[in-house]
Amino acid sequence: MADEWGSSKGGISTLNRELCIGLAQQPNVLVTLVVPKYDEKEKQAALEHKVHLAKTDSVPGFDSVAMLAFPPADLPIDVVIGHGRKLGPSASIVAKHRRCKRVHIVHTASEQIAMYKNEENAIADGESKHQTEVELSEKADVVVGIGPKLTENIQVSLRPFEKDEEVFNLTPGIFSEFTELPQASKDGRSFYTLVFGRGNYEDFELKGYDIAAKAVASLNDKTYQLVFVGAPENEETKVANNLLKCGISKTQLTVRGFQESREMLGRLFCEADLAIMPSRTEGFGLAALEALSAGLPILVSDNSGLGKALAEIPFGAYSVVESDEPEEWGEAIRRIRKKPRAIRLEEARELRSRYHQRFKWQDQCAALVEKIRDVM
Repeated sequence: MADEWGSSKGGISTLNRELCIGLAQQPNVLVTLVVPKYDEKEKQAALEHKVHLAKTDSVPGFDSVAMLAFPPADLPIDVVIGHGRKLGPSASIVAKHRRCKRVHIVHTASEQIAMYKNEENAIADGESKHQTEVELSEKADVVVGIGPKLTENIQVSLRPFEKDEEVFNLTPGIFSEFTELPQASKDGRSFYTLVFGRGNYEDFELKGYDIAAKAVASLNDKTYQLVFVGAPENEETKVANNLLKCGISKTQLTVRGFQESREMLGRLFCEADLAIMPSRTEGFGLAALEALSAGLPILVSDNSGLGKALAEIPFGAYSVVESDEPEEWGEAIRRIRKKPRAIRLEEARELRSRYHQRFKWQDQCAALVEKIRDVM
């Protein structure tokens, strides 16, 4: 179950869709994605991947996510998959009333994130969210951690219940929708570094947006450009001002709103020379993986699930920055630019290929299906 087929609500929606597609390719597996609503275009797009869409029953007074607890009465269900604290509770209700197995997916490490949130009571709130995640996991038939970092995080919390060794590590694979994007063959006069995601102020330090701005500023070269994509609607100026406070020049900065369209996201990958994810902590990092899928060079934080996954791949560590210091990120950006564009793109494609060989969606989903069959 999910709250949409598309990706307007961010990474969880993207991962749910890709997981549905991967599971639907497995033999003797029928996948239905239950959502509050969908249009005909989305229905046909899902069917192209053997995924069926179904609407929830309407319940007056319930919000769209709460209504997920009421899938169509005539829908046969052997296993229900709930994602995180938002979708997990509805999945728990379905499992109880339909007497089916339940898979719970862990996508965030709330307590780690809370340490960098610019919000009052963030730490206490993070503890509460984590406890909810643990309770949903402890009672699930199968627990899935997205990537090595989140898998380890929930394993530690499940030790008291002797369920730590049962957690399934699902590391997202390459996004095929971006693999055929054409990359320009020649360099321009400027070098465009892309940072994208949700640009909310409370996540400014968490996502390392200040690190990105200070890193570009530290290079003392106006040909280095920072393109920030993800400002909340009507808050582009506010985001720009926060970045400018980090010392970057107006002539080096471009700020754009959040991109819901996958097509527009693909265009961003074609415009940029490099994508970076300088998060101080990141459960996984789907945004950087999407950029790598497009054949774009990337730099990611070592304190991220993607960073740990890249460390398992030959030469993957060259794309991982083991520091929160802006100057070191700046030098890493300079190191990438020094290489001829043809070499940069060839190395990015090679890394993408190695990553694909190590973490294929097909293999990941096949192993998950086998795990589910074991508990059934």
